[in-house]
Amino acid sequence: MLFNYFAPLEPASVAVWTGLTLVLAGMLSLIRPLRWFAIRRRRTGLLVLAIGVTLASAGLYWPARTVRAAGRASYLDAVLPEYQFVERHEVRVHAAADRIAEAMQETTFEDIRGFETLMRIRRMAGGKLPAASSPVHRRVLETFANPKSGFLPLHQDNREIVMGMVGQPWRNGPPPLLRNPADFNAFHAPASVRIAFNLLIVEDGREWSHLTTETRVQGTDAAGARTMARYWRVIYPGSGMIRRMWLNAIRDRAEGRS
Repeated sequence: MLFNYFAPLEPASVAVWTGLTLVLAGMLSLIRPLRWFAIRRRRTGLLVLAIGVTLASAGLYWPARTVRAAGRASYLDAVLPEYQFVERHEVRVHAAADRIAEAMQETTFEDIRGFETLMRIRRMAGGKLPAASSPVHRRVLETFANPKSGFLPLHQDNREIVMGMVGQPWRNGPPPLLRNPADFNAFHAPASVRIAFNLLIVEDGREWSHLTTETRVQGTDAAGARTMARYWRVIYPGSGMIRRMWLNAIRDRAEGRS
């Protein structure tokens, strides 16, 4: 239930992380059986290790299916109607849409609980030393709008913001520079992806609104989709946590609880 709150169920990602957990338990049990894990013999530990490797490999290499948006409920549907990977989060906010739109612009990285810790973990996972500190006082959307971020604003009105980027996010190098939405649409470099996400406000007419964010990823070819599948299924839980906490931070600001 906790996993699903931060990152809606993604079976392949669950398989990867369950498999990695079993691999770790199996490796430790080869040294000393983990009785509290119901592993009483090294032979059992070896079996757990093999099951973990099989499960993690299945999750990493499971083929990604292309999905097409059913209609045009948001501008994101026009920007990236076809995709292989998606995550969507939603919070209910006791505030008018105009106030939520202001809060979206005002929210800083400091408002996102645990953001700096997650970024340190991500840097270490990528083989880098953790940064001494992150620019936590910067506004989130302002940072995304900076060309150095790799993202490009594709659309903005008083209800929806859409950002996009392209390239190979699994590499440590900077992504290709996008100058305008036409560059995003025309990007088809091999073994790469196009990524778009939005923030969308929908009023329900009773002094409440729904704030959602959806991230979509489309491979430019089969190789890009395969590589992104492995990357996506590893980062998915942390990515979901950041997006969920970002929505919560915007909600708290809009409701005056920041």
